[in-house]
Amino acid sequence: MMNYKNKYINNEILIIGLGKTGKAIANFFKKLNVKIYFWDDKKINLRNANNRKVQPFKFKEKRITDFDEIFVSPGVNKQHFLIKEAIKKKLIIKNDIDLFWEFQKLKRHSKKIVGVTGTNGKSTISLMISKVLKTKPLGNFGNSILKALETKEKNIVVELSSFQLDYINNFSPNIAIISNIEKDHINHHKTFKKYLEAKKNIFRHQNKEDFLILNFDDKNNKNLLVSKRKIKSKIVLISNKSFLKKGITIANDKLIDNYFSKKEYTLRYSKFLNLKHNKVNLGISFAALRILGLDANHILKKLSYFRGLPHRLELLGNINNIDFFNDSKATNVAATCSALGAFDKVILIAGGSDKGDNFNPLKKYRDIIFETFLFGETAFKISDSLHGSKNNICSDLDDAVIKSFNLSITSGKFYPILFSPACASYDSYINFEKRGEHFKRIFKKIKKEAA
Repeated sequence: MMNYKNKYINNEILIIGLGKTGKAIANFFKKLNVKIYFWDDKKINLRNANNRKVQPFKFKEKRITDFDEIFVSPGVNKQHFLIKEAIKKKLIIKNDIDLFWEFQKLKRHSKKIVGVTGTNGKSTISLMISKVLKTKPLGNFGNSILKALETKEKNIVVELSSFQLDYINNFSPNIAIISNIEKDHINHHKTFKKYLEAKKNIFRHQNKEDFLILNFDDKNNKNLLVSKRKIKSKIVLISNKSFLKKGITIANDKLIDNYFSKKEYTLRYSKFLNLKHNKVNLGISFAALRILGLDANHILKKLSYFRGLPHRLELLGNINNIDFFNDSKATNVAATCSALGAFDKVILIAGGSDKGDNFNPLKKYRDIIFETFLFGETAFKISDSLHGSKNNICSDLDDAVIKSFNLSITSGKFYPILFSPACASYDSYINFEKRGEHFKRIFKKIKKEAA
């Protein structure tokens, strides 16, 4: 077996995109005898990264075929001129995920890898599993997967976006998870079919010893099962809607395990886990941890303490019997639909920057939405899609929150207030985190005034 330090010795590599992932790849190779070149469309990165070990690629001086290896950051799509040139020349394009996989094999690591993807819910599931394993999620969650090469942890949890999966060549997790698949990032992938194909890469290289965990309540996951012959791994299905004879069902306060133990478990109540889609997240996490050999009761006890992630259907608290939920992470329509499905009745606050999305899927939840308070660029567009609902156009988020709170009280219904924008934040905020923090400040102000 080749010594991993000699794998790339004296090679010239090109890194396309010098964001967080590109820098992690560059730092990894700085330790080895490798010549590193990079290309980034942002000139600020070109200025800051130029040093003896990392040089800018000047395509007037070198050809793309001069490089031994090409690595790409996940934000770079396949329409980029360098990627198109590499594909035209039939060059292999790798990312940090495949680099990790390659070096893990060379170092003969026996780590168990859990790969988690999905349009929505992947961060929550990644963290639920990691909390029980007492580790940190890697990949799209924010920590470079390359760090795992130096750790002694037996189990690794990797959150994988469609951008990362798009460039997968060989990576194959022992346990692959798909929470759901809805239309998203079409501006990057160009078609839903290409987006779906990227997601499929999470299980494409698995073998019969591996596992694929699917949310059976998701229609596109169900469609994957139609072409079951292309899936080599063992399939574990999870549902909150259907009783599964060979899977895991979460019904009310029960988890019915018909895959591992043929036992039924009573779940501890929590407001977080009582939300419908979080029950599915619980079932998925339970299945992954059981595959890793953990005791069922230990898993459920640990998961009962989980309270979610900031800005992801986060329960902020209660004011005058009204629950406030911060779902600022819902930057697409599918995410808001998922959030709405967790409630029987709710007041919805939505709106943000317009990226050309179709809001018609929200119509399916008109019976759940008591009233809407809309703001931002998309306020009128969402209102037009929900023409059968009571819609209120607001000047900004402050206006929307105050009016929704007053309605919940004066109606005498005390329905929960859900802030789930269904849009990106860029019309008013630099990211969804800043938007969610603003919502929290408004909540705290109302709570203080109501005390």
